[in-house]
Amino acid sequence: MPFKMSAFIFWSGVYNAVLASVLAFPPLYRAIGLNICSPVWGWLIAGFLAYTSVVLIFASRNLIQGGALVYWESLLRYVAAIILIPAGLFGDIGLIAALLGLGDLAIGLVYAFGLTKELGVSHAALLYGKVG
Repeated sequence: MPFKMSAFIFWSGVYNAVLASVLAFPPLYRAIGLNICSPVWGWLIAGFLAYTSVVLIFASRNLIQGGALVYWESLLRYVAAIILIPAGLFGDIGLIAALLGLGDLAIGLVYAFGLTKELGVSHAALLYGKVG
């Protein structure tokens, strides 16, 4: 079965929704080893993830129109990796955070390079929303 960016983006949106659901409930994220200092921060991140989940799922339906939004999501994934990997390895948030950060890095790279290949456009075109 060939790799399809639209399916990957859709399922990463579902992944964001699941992660948002977990972060909304402190007993759930503590059960997987994630230590967030205050439930309010977990709820704030859950809200952000819920929004990006909807954006990714909608964008997966038409990558020409939504590709730029997904490309910008890749930049958010890099920022998440830069924050989560050191916090998970050297902070008190839990080792699972480093693993989530590595996952964000991988997903961000697939978004950035997969979109340029599938849509046949440059990184600059995606960054500036000049697709199609």
